[in-house]
Amino acid sequence: MRLLFGNYELTIDDKNRLLVPAEIRRAIDPVEDGNAFFIVTGTNKRLWMYPDKYYENMVLGLQSDIVPEEELLEFDQMHFGLASRAELDRQGRVLIPERTLRKAGLSKDITLVGVRDHIEVWSRNEWNARVEELCQRRSEIALRAKQRHLGSHVNRAQRDTYSESPRTAE
Repeated sequence: MRLLFGNYELTIDDKNRLLVPAEIRRAIDPVEDGNAFFIVTGTNKRLWMYPDKYYENMVLGLQSDIVPEEELLEFDQMHFGLASRAELDRQGRVLIPERTLRKAGLSKDITLVGVRDHIEVWSRNEWNARVEELCQRRSEIALRAKQRHLGSHVNRAQRDTYSESPRTAE
């Protein structure tokens, strides 16, 4: 799958159908990534839409446990128990279940936001406020992201160095 990016002001129709913009549909390979979406509630309490095959591959790559710890069980119940799968129709629309819209507090005016490997569904007003907040904190956010990114490279390099270094006899 190619990178999902940009934001699109859209309207959910009276039948709760949402048009997935052609630019996003073109970024998703139906054979490799799927031609439907899993809709889950993300950590930011927004609806996240993942191409179905991409999502299944990502999830099946995670370890599961026959007796999971309570936190993992709660996450799985929240994430998978509240998920829904939405097929694209011939016009490129997905049907979002009424209860999903209600729980997310969404009205008809929304903004779809491409976030690397998924699409987030925001209330248009909330997205506009979020953009303002992000712009005000731009430098701080960039610095923290850079530090985190550099830290992951340093940690990886340290692991690689440690695992490749010759061991001395004690």
